[in-house]
Amino acid sequence: MAELIEASSSSSSASSSRSSNYDVFLNFRGEDTRKNFTGFLDYALKNKGINVFIDNEELWTGEAIGPALLRAIQGSKICIPVFSKGYASSKWCLLELSKVLHCHQANVQLVLPVFLDVEPSDVRNQTGSFKGPFRKHEKNFKPQIVEGWRKALQLVGSLKGYVLKDDANGDQAKLVELVVRRVRNYLISSTQLVECKYRIGIDFHVNKLISLLDIDSYDVQFVGICGIGGIGKTTIAKAIYNRIHLDFNKHSFLPDVRERAAQCMGLASLQKQLLEDILGRNIDIADYHRGKKGIEQRLCREKVLLVFDDVDDKKQVDALVGELSWFGKGSRVIITSRDELILNMAKIKEAKIYRPQLFNYEESLQLFSLHAFSMDRPPEDFMQFAHSVAVYSDGLPLTLELLGSYLSNVRSKKVWKSTLQKWKKIPHEEVQRRLKISYDNLQDGYQKAIFLDAACFFIGWEKETIITIWEACGYHPESAIHRLITMSLLKFDGCYLRMHEQIRDMGRNIVKEENLMEPVKRSRLWCHDEILEVLDGHKGTDLEGMILPSNLTSVYPDGVYLDRKHFEVMSKLRFLEISSAKFRGEFSCLPFALRWLRWKNCPWDILPTNFRHERLVYLDLSMSNIKQAWNISPQDKNKRFKKLEVLDLSECRYLSKSPDFSWFPYLERLDLRCCYSLVKLDESIGQLSQLKSLILSKCWSLEELPESIGDLKSLVELKLNWSRIKALPNSVGLLEKLEVLDAGECNDLVKLPRSMWRMRFFNAPEFSGVRHFEETESDSTRGVIS
Repeated sequence: MAELIEASSSSSSASSSRSSNYDVFLNFRGEDTRKNFTGFLDYALKNKGINVFIDNEELWTGEAIGPALLRAIQGSKICIPVFSKGYASSKWCLLELSKVLHCHQANVQLVLPVFLDVEPSDVRNQTGSFKGPFRKHEKNFKPQIVEGWRKALQLVGSLKGYVLKDDANGDQAKLVELVVRRVRNYLISSTQLVECKYRIGIDFHVNKLISLLDIDSYDVQFVGICGIGGIGKTTIAKAIYNRIHLDFNKHSFLPDVRERAAQCMGLASLQKQLLEDILGRNIDIADYHRGKKGIEQRLCREKVLLVFDDVDDKKQVDALVGELSWFGKGSRVIITSRDELILNMAKIKEAKIYRPQLFNYEESLQLFSLHAFSMDRPPEDFMQFAHSVAVYSDGLPLTLELLGSYLSNVRSKKVWKSTLQKWKKIPHEEVQRRLKISYDNLQDGYQKAIFLDAACFFIGWEKETIITIWEACGYHPESAIHRLITMSLLKFDGCYLRMHEQIRDMGRNIVKEENLMEPVKRSRLWCHDEILEVLDGHKGTDLEGMILPSNLTSVYPDGVYLDRKHFEVMSKLRFLEISSAKFRGEFSCLPFALRWLRWKNCPWDILPTNFRHERLVYLDLSMSNIKQAWNISPQDKNKRFKKLEVLDLSECRYLSKSPDFSWFPYLERLDLRCCYSLVKLDESIGQLSQLKSLILSKCWSLEELPESIGDLKSLVELKLNWSRIKALPNSVGLLEKLEVLDAGECNDLVKLPRSMWRMRFFNAPEFSGVRHFEETESDSTRGVIS
């Protein structure tokens, strides 16, 4: 027996690394106290949501402590020995107490003795009611075993505990109350999750969440915490858990759900921990389907607080959260995720999703200073450096914490300066690793390509423009953008694309890692020097997108010239903006993969007849000097724009005649606004059977439209505002799908054709700038039917 107790002591220290199965282990003689004090104490503790282990004889094996009982002792946070007059006569009590002492000495267990109807001195010295039983033990057990029991009683009897006659004046009910209060206070301090070192803004977040949780309500509620990586979701979840967990009968905090779910049997392992946290005993779960049923059956009557941190997959939601009906009345479930879609899958209402905000400048400066200098404000001679970090972080707590900790032992200004310069080119590795998790969780190549395009090129661009680029590339942007927004990877401020600077740097770093040593072999380039290196060296075999910087004239006063050789190697180029460059040679030499081209300020007066591209979807030649473009019919129908959907010739102020539209059989949008010299639209416009939008705003020289306009059966929008159109052809009345006719400020348009009267029976277009039709003509009213 001595060997058993000694051997088991080594395992007690190992158990300290595991989470406890029980809060309290009760050590007592059943015949003396099971039906009075110990029974009352057990009931009162459990009523407070405290997991209690109370001994029974089935857990003993022969003359030794059984495995289940051994685990219960080792896994408990507190042991309460209840010393009664008959305690010493029970060898089982003494065996348990010896084991409890080993756990206590290993610093893994609080021992809280209760002296019910005996004196502490009798326990310590084995006198009084303890004297006789030990004389019998000395006859029946080996000397080393009895000596071990005596030592256990001596040490435990010396601990600060409760004495019934002294602390409760003989009132057992009062003594139960005192013990329960002590246990609860200890558990509050011992079950607190480790929080962040500096609590800037934490109390504000906790108070907001308490309001959302509505703890006094008896219904079951799910609450979400959502935001980009590093914004503090886990920190906030820990803080709210620490604040409220003891208000619930049972509680569990499952960290790192994403990482743990990816391991072998990960979901079942998470379910196992959840049930063990709640039930206080080992649970065997063969697979996650059975685990779901187990959670539903065992938690449906419990008021529980559950926190699932960093959830990123629907399977995790299904395995752990399930339905509201899984949990008892008053339960609260908190889920943190980078992905708002996950919270939607968990059926969390929009009003119950909390989105932490980024730090403002002052908070950023304070947090960085605390980590770097252990003070609220940086020293004056480091203020400029700290200011740079606060701005660079863009309010992301993760960046401030990691950079501050990195520099905390550095006091050389040269090192600080060098380090900050390096971070601007090569972001901190740990920051990037943590943020890249969101990118890795994107569902397909379209989403990843759109994210990288946005990070490298399109921050600050209008939504409508960048959507045309991605639509041209076949990337289904509306769906992908929605996904990126729910993942907190990008957002739109009004109609302009925005991205957190650290997220932007993460995206650009992914592209840099495609080829660290040779930038010209990367898929995207945004640095002016690297772009010019590609052009000068006629390189760029992997380049997918290129936007030439607008300030090239400061480097090349005579301009940059592009020709066939530049594009021969760029076989993967999807989009190109060359507004600051000049082009030489044949337009047909552009890469076959090209889908979107913007060439503003095109210097040519007359576009060459071979200025075409079979797979181009979007062409923007706005603000150019063009006088003539595609003004003759194509000689070969196979050599036309076979994919072009958008043609933008707006602000081509010298363009006097429209192109022959047979070049563009699949055009959907034609923008000719501010073409001040445009006199005539070619009759071939009627061939554009798929045209949906025709914009002729501010075409001051255009006085009439061709009769073939009526053949545009797909036209939805016709804008004539601020033009000098005098009359509309009768065929306008045939535009069955027309929804918007904007003729605002068309002062020369005094009559509308009678054929338009029938249009009111179709889609009721909005006639902006033209007064409502009147059944009788009136000379005093503009916009009447002729």
